[in-house]
Amino acid sequence: MSGPDTEPAGATHRARWRRFSPSMGWRAFWSEIVIVVLGVVIALAANEAVQEWNWRQKVADAETRLQGDIAWAFLWGAEAYVSQPCIDAQLAALSRNVLESGDTLVPQPVITANTSLQYVVRMPNRPHRFPVWDTLVADGTASHFAPRRQAYLGRISSELALARDGTAEARHLNGRLMVMRDPIPLDPAVRSGLLATINELRFIGRYEAVAAQQRLRRIADAGDAPPAAIVERFLNASGKYPSGSDYSGMAGFCTARGLPIADWRDYRKISVAIGPPGMAIGK
Repeated sequence: MSGPDTEPAGATHRARWRRFSPSMGWRAFWSEIVIVVLGVVIALAANEAVQEWNWRQKVADAETRLQGDIAWAFLWGAEAYVSQPCIDAQLAALSRNVLESGDTLVPQPVITANTSLQYVVRMPNRPHRFPVWDTLVADGTASHFAPRRQAYLGRISSELALARDGTAEARHLNGRLMVMRDPIPLDPAVRSGLLATINELRFIGRYEAVAAQQRLRRIADAGDAPPAAIVERFLNASGKYPSGSDYSGMAGFCTARGLPIADWRDYRKISVAIGPPGMAIGK
């Protein structure tokens, strides 16, 4: 039971809303409304500004993390381009051997890698991964990059996926050619099958070299290419460093056997589109 000095339930709530009654005067009424609306707008703007700042920080951090992946994409591309003439020469020699052998194939020498893997054609075997960008796409950060930057990074990711598929196929075909280490009988069907496999590998190698050259130019035009000294160190033409994940063994292998190699700097001779005209790459 409420006494004379006790406010009924809800009286405080109603009192607040009475502040907006026209009885207080229209000027005061609209002033109160404007103050409330401005307060809401300012709060929303402040929240949006904080969100925008947070996304800018995430994008800046992502760009830093992406540089390592982009550098590897460039280095692997340089290795693929440099190696192509050497790979093609090895495969051409295998073709000649198939064509010139009589009823029995002349066995081919087996190359043993430092991983104990064996093959009859030496070629790069890289993972062609782009993990940071894949993560940024998955968590939504990628959508906050500048549009042309998104297009550029997405293009690299797609190209590396194709390179990964090409490497897997080349690995499979190279495994099939291991039969050439043995003096197998050569009937027309076997001879034709070997030549088909060799030519498939030659096509993959040439295709990958062109794609790699374009990727080098695209990355360089975006200002993301590693310094030339880093590229030369990775390609390891002198064979000073052990081949593996950190250093290539292709240039040293090819040079030691008198096989041709290309100049990775040839990417400067071609031009590629990075994105729609008039759009800044913007990091």
